[in-house]
Amino acid sequence: MNVEKVFQLFKKKMRKEDLYIFGTVFLVGLINFFYLLTHHVLSPDGLAYGPIYKSNGWEVDLGRPLLLVIDRLRGGLVNPPVILFTSFIIISLSVLLVTRIFSIKKPIPIILLSILFILFPVLSESALFIYCMDSYSIALFFSILAIYFIQKKKPIWAIFFMIGSLSLYQAYISVTLTGVFVLYLMDILEKKDSLKDFIKNLVIVFLGLLSYLILLKIGMAIFGRSLADYKGASSFGIDTILSLPRSIFHAYQDFYSYFFLDSVIYNHYYYRHIMNLLITITLFTVLFIKGRNLKISSILLGIGTILLFPLACNIMDLIACDTTINLVTGIGFIMFYVFCLVVFDRYIPNLNWKTFSFVLLGILTYSFLLSNNGTFMSREQTYLNYYSQMSTYLQKAKNLDGYQEDMPWVFSDIIRYQADLAKTSNGYLALDYETYDNFFGELETCIFVDRYFGERMIMAEYDLYQAVGETEEFQEMELGEVRIIKGAIVVKNSPELAF
Repeated sequence: MNVEKVFQLFKKKMRKEDLYIFGTVFLVGLINFFYLLTHHVLSPDGLAYGPIYKSNGWEVDLGRPLLLVIDRLRGGLVNPPVILFTSFIIISLSVLLVTRIFSIKKPIPIILLSILFILFPVLSESALFIYCMDSYSIALFFSILAIYFIQKKKPIWAIFFMIGSLSLYQAYISVTLTGVFVLYLMDILEKKDSLKDFIKNLVIVFLGLLSYLILLKIGMAIFGRSLADYKGASSFGIDTILSLPRSIFHAYQDFYSYFFLDSVIYNHYYYRHIMNLLITITLFTVLFIKGRNLKISSILLGIGTILLFPLACNIMDLIACDTTINLVTGIGFIMFYVFCLVVFDRYIPNLNWKTFSFVLLGILTYSFLLSNNGTFMSREQTYLNYYSQMSTYLQKAKNLDGYQEDMPWVFSDIIRYQADLAKTSNGYLALDYETYDNFFGELETCIFVDRYFGERMIMAEYDLYQAVGETEEFQEMELGEVRIIKGAIVVKNSPELAF
């Protein structure tokens, strides 16, 4: 096929309404990420600007080898505008696929769906790990492609794209699994449900996960690597099965927490818990009215599927038995809102009621925009505070008699700080406000000083750290004071040593 035929095929498959998707994703995406692009926002899990990080062997040991491939495809360069632009295209294609899977054709639900995807907090938080934002977007696209091929009864392709998605970020399996649940619920409402087909689709998802694990184990063995023991994921097997009762309880707990508490994402500051409650009530009201005409067996299957839905959203709780869902791994929750939007669009006949439902979803997505930017602003505040603190400590140290650049440093404890804007954030990564002590994360402090002050900082060994804390000179130091004790530059930022 030549280029012209490819474009003709693309034009034939595209609908006029698809332009709304690309236009909305790019416009709202630029508004959402403008602050991130124009300000100095720290990466989570670290003290340095996000673009200095790139994929390495750690991601491979976490079972995400394709992250390294994507990194190499862009030459190892981490350019935020380019990565976000690429991500916008991929997210737009993901939304386009969702409209095809669930037959969404009207402009307003299409626009609302596009806004939901580009503002969904999981993706905005992922942008703080900017070096893998494009990879996570591809993982989302692959996971939705898997749903598409499951619907089209092409299991080989579905498994193929599931392997790709899992190899980028395992949490995106929840998108495929919840998508299968939503497909079945819609079939029940359309009176064409088949429990046999639903079970087959679940088997396809399981085979996709199993194929990924087998290929990963083979690849690890070939290259002489082993999976990192990260939150129990590496011990997938008998321990996972034995932990199922506890994991199932946590899955339901996390599902409730996500929508109504502040432990996974902040809800109360923006009254999201109230919006989620109203959306849920509206959803079940519509389902009740629509379900009155269904057979008893279909109603029972529908209720059972809904009761299992939280497990699909939080499947990572079951796979990695030592984890509990957090915002970045909670991408499966997006399919709950997709289900709500499809049900509202398809089954609410009254225009006023439908408008109310869409307005609710619209207000919810607007709260996502606000809290995303609250997160970006909080991480910048953390940077400004730490820069100021470290600048002061460095200057005090240089003014000491006997100061030498190669002296080791001792911080008595973590430099604690919480941004004023943390309450306006999504809550998850913005609360990662504690900077690092001498031992757990010493590299991050050294990277910060090297990058922002152009100086080399060496942390004291543990024995010296303990010895300094036992001296009378340390005990008589005032908080915030800097001295040289036992050949080390000592910063007393807590009454006692942390350890």
